[in-house]
Amino acid sequence: MPSANYNFTTYIACLLALILFVFNVYYFFIWRDVGISFYIKKVLYPTKDAVLMSREYKDQVDQYAYLNQTAGAVDSVLLGDSNTKGFNVHEYFPGYSVLNRGIYSDTTVSLLERLDKNVNNLKIRKLFLLIGYNDIQYRSNAEIVANMSMIFDRISAEKVFLQSILPVEAKSKDTNLRINDLNEDLKRLCTTKGVAYIDLHRHFLDETGGLSAKYSIDGRHLSGSGYRLWKELLREKL
Repeated sequence: MPSANYNFTTYIACLLALILFVFNVYYFFIWRDVGISFYIKKVLYPTKDAVLMSREYKDQVDQYAYLNQTAGAVDSVLLGDSNTKGFNVHEYFPGYSVLNRGIYSDTTVSLLERLDKNVNNLKIRKLFLLIGYNDIQYRSNAEIVANMSMIFDRISAEKVFLQSILPVEAKSKDTNLRINDLNEDLKRLCTTKGVAYIDLHRHFLDETGGLSAKYSIDGRHLSGSGYRLWKELLREKL
């Protein structure tokens, strides 16, 4: 017969498994407020487009769409992914009419999806775009450039500035090489499309060719020092 100690251990193991199961159901379905279809789609569709299905992404798109109803004309808009989203433009550029329309994890595909809701319903004098890093692990450089070309064709602003993709930490050598090549491709596209190109990349490099630690909090996202440098690089163009 099984010992009492064995039965107690089995009981505890089952209880812990049940607690873990309940927690996962709560976290992944109730707390995140998504159904089973969300996770099925993440399996069936490429991860590169998963941002389009996230609750946080949809909510941010809706917020910007609502705010744009009363924003009207604006001198400058910053548009892009997480680094742009973290740029506190009102504090860094006091006295300027400037809006931030960045969203975490944005890609060229998701940006194309939200252009009309978040950008083209504004009257913009200058638009500063920084996008493409989140595409790198899912798309070829050629695909990213093709998407950027479509963005340029569809975007509505008197003048568009494309900012070069920033480097990442030096140990990610392959990624940095791709970023270098991609920036060259994007610079050529800007010449073809008549879009102004801003080379942020070289200003953020350290001696090893990666993103300088003094400008970053994790090798990819900017620190306060990084945003202060970015501010100086943009201020004369605003």
